[in-house]
Amino acid sequence: MIALFTGGSGSGKSEMAEAFACRRAEGGKLYYFATMRVWGEEGRARVEKHRRQREGKGFETIECPDRLPRGIAGGVILLECLSNRLANAMFGENEPDPVGVILSEIDALARENDLVVVTNEIFSDGAQYDAETAKYIENLGILNQELARRAQIFAESVYSLPVVHKGALE
Repeated sequence: MIALFTGGSGSGKSEMAEAFACRRAEGGKLYYFATMRVWGEEGRARVEKHRRQREGKGFETIECPDRLPRGIAGGVILLECLSNRLANAMFGENEPDPVGVILSEIDALARENDLVVVTNEIFSDGAQYDAETAKYIENLGILNQELARRAQIFAESVYSLPVVHKGALE
């Protein structure tokens, strides 16, 4: 099962995805795949906020900025977040086919687990970007569309309110 949660920065998508993952796990194995590379004070503050948010909920945190782990089965995985995983693949690993690699990782995880994916909505600012950033935005759009197609559940957080596009959150 794949559940995809999207929204803008600070929209409440992470909290919504965490609550869904906890309900889905029903006391079973619950993993948090942290994909963010921490740069500077702002990054550390964001990580600390998310750690506090998850505290006491039973998540086992696995730091995985480079590759998503394999060999985990029978649990609920919260992948936070797809946009960081893509940035790391494109700009840190210089992966020639980042979309293909990430979809392969997601498929492998979803075969053995319930996978809850958090992604970002970054497509509505209308700004012009350099070619590298434009390619990142294009790739994230491809990933988001493909995961929305594959997902059994797809929800957007708008000002912390769920807008369900596919499936049900209950």
